[in-house]
Amino acid sequence: MGMSGWLAAAGEHEIWLLTWLSAAMAALCLWQGFRHLGHGRAITDRPTSRIRSAAQGYVELEGRARMMAGAPIIAPLSGKRCVWYRYTLERKDRGSGDSSWQTVDAGTSTAIFEIEDETGRCVVDPEDAEVLPPIRLSWRGLYPQPGGPPRGRRSVWEVLLPAGPYRYTESRIPEGEWLFVSGQFAGIGGGDCSPEEETRDLLAAWKRDKTALLRRFDENKDGDIDLAEWEKARESARDEVFRRRGTAAHSVELNVLRKPRDGSRFLISALSQDHLARRHLWLGLAWLTGFLVAASLGGAVSARLWNG
Repeated sequence: MGMSGWLAAAGEHEIWLLTWLSAAMAALCLWQGFRHLGHGRAITDRPTSRIRSAAQGYVELEGRARMMAGAPIIAPLSGKRCVWYRYTLERKDRGSGDSSWQTVDAGTSTAIFEIEDETGRCVVDPEDAEVLPPIRLSWRGLYPQPGGPPRGRRSVWEVLLPAGPYRYTESRIPEGEWLFVSGQFAGIGGGDCSPEEETRDLLAAWKRDKTALLRRFDENKDGDIDLAEWEKARESARDEVFRRRGTAAHSVELNVLRKPRDGSRFLISALSQDHLARRHLWLGLAWLTGFLVAASLGGAVSARLWNG
């Protein structure tokens, strides 16, 4: 039975339901289509800035991802050094009769790193960013801790019949990766963001150099920063922020790229600017094609409804 035959035999309730579903799908496809086209046009039209000459506000930057001084960032599942990671650990318990994957642990790096071009460096605070990483791995194992990434190329049997009740999924950005980023560009001490935001960014920068942090604030010399000592570090950072803001020249010692306060897109991408623009173009056209299909279906259903 074709679509026309089904419409002829369908009752009024089914016709109304399909009409509303078609309208909802058409609205979703139309919104997503123009959304992707808008993203692609914004990426193409907005000039890419150099870090040294970037103006305070919303900018696009390109450069190499660099680790900051201090303790390295290590991806939890693979044990690889990187500037950013996201991971998920899942388990399937066949003995309970539940064949679905259950998330055991998951996390995303919020540690700051730097992006470097030929003119300078800028700190990137990846919290709440949309990240398109160059590496995404998924593999299976017998234990909660995989002990490292999968070794070498997997055989056909390992792909078709993976072993182990645990599934590991990890995405990461290795150090030295070429990145395209867009977000709110501000300088600590430049007055473009609130004192609270500047204090948070300054503390994040201090935390990257644990040795210097302990030397300044570990008063009881136990090798750790307790709550009281951390509060003193917070007060010191706040005082430093207000001291910088009180200078006549508003001296900027640290540039930071973060999530814009107005809700604009905050993107960290291993895809190039041109690749991103083409990707959004094709996604936009695909969604608009879906809109035409849903609208055509809705029109046919509406005609059947009004013609009785």
